[in-house]
Amino acid sequence: MSVTAKNFYRRPLPETCVEFSSELGKKLFTEALLQGSANIYFKLASQFRTQDEPAYCGLSTLVMVLNALEVDPEKVWKAPWRFYHESMLDCCVPLENIKKSGINLQQFSCLATCNRLRSSVSYGETTPEFLKKFRASLVNSVKSDDQVLVASYDRSVLGQTGTGHFSPLAAYHADSDQVLIMDVARFKYPPHWVKLETLQKALCSVDISTKKPRGFVELELRKGTRPLIMYGLKAYVNVNDSDFATSVISWNEFLLCDPLENEEEEFQLCCRKFGQCFAPHALCCTQKTFDADQKNSCIECSNEHSDACKLICAEIRRTRFAEVFSSSAVAALLVAWPFKHGYSERSDRIGDLTEKYKKEFSAETINEMDQLTTQIRTLICCSKPPVIINVNKTETTNNKCSKNKIGETCACSNDVHL
Repeated sequence: MSVTAKNFYRRPLPETCVEFSSELGKKLFTEALLQGSANIYFKLASQFRTQDEPAYCGLSTLVMVLNALEVDPEKVWKAPWRFYHESMLDCCVPLENIKKSGINLQQFSCLATCNRLRSSVSYGETTPEFLKKFRASLVNSVKSDDQVLVASYDRSVLGQTGTGHFSPLAAYHADSDQVLIMDVARFKYPPHWVKLETLQKALCSVDISTKKPRGFVELELRKGTRPLIMYGLKAYVNVNDSDFATSVISWNEFLLCDPLENEEEEFQLCCRKFGQCFAPHALCCTQKTFDADQKNSCIECSNEHSDACKLICAEIRRTRFAEVFSSSAVAALLVAWPFKHGYSERSDRIGDLTEKYKKEFSAETINEMDQLTTQIRTLICCSKPPVIINVNKTETTNNKCSKNKIGETCACSNDVHL
């Protein structure tokens, strides 16, 4: 590269920010530490990283949090070590998409939820009540060693270059009401302190991809869980995937229809409709659990996963749903589907059957289904166009499919390819 080519090395921090390593920055940290408001800093600092790609701030922040909270991904990244890396976070948004445009707050929360974290999102507001809530959540986080607060904010509001950005918050100085941002773009800005009120304004900037304000996310490990190891939804299912949203809408409309009188025909119809909607989205995770260079480097981990996968697959194959589907991944998706009790008679029938099977499953399979249900819920919530089905009983009649000429069965059965 020519020495005259335009390139960037670091940026000077604006006056709104206090560099962490400056004398004032050290003073603020020392006082915060003595007040017990920097406990989480040490967990985060031990896993502090620089984002690998210009648009990876969200992924790098989440990787930092997952490793700081000691979440075991239960699969090897670099043999023989098991730890999180950006390349592993592909369950909600394709990595190639993230490289181009990053992720938004909804997608960040989805990724966190799918990787065993409890995620609570708060969208930015300019009110004093929101600032009070923000401060209380921050204090709760920095005083703990198992909860992390991540900010999704607009850099320009802080006087920095750039726009949307993600970074974890590591400490709070009560007397000056300042918060320490562990900026994952360390090649650009070092960790720095900013006024909480200033950061609040940065949280209120509207993200053009969601048309909603940015905000903050409270994260903690959901204990007693393990990641998905057998089934899942394909990575291209994300907030920009209209096919998945359309499938959800079609399935929910189908559930609103009156069930067939013949129970076996009704069961077959429901399974085939579900397969028609979601077979393209179902994934068997075992095909990507270990890369070729990892198979011989983590035999114990591989055997453990192999045994668990065999058990989960065997129990799913024993369900009636698996008799209809050629793929156990589609059957697992149906068993894990978040049926809402009282949504419709058809929905309740299938939901009751899935619950019956869940009571017979082993702990491994129950965990797998719970994790898959979590992934489904978060992706439905994130998908566009929004999945809005009117379930008010006084208004749902118009949503039901029309009867056929004989008036015995619902005409929607003709839409299912048998």
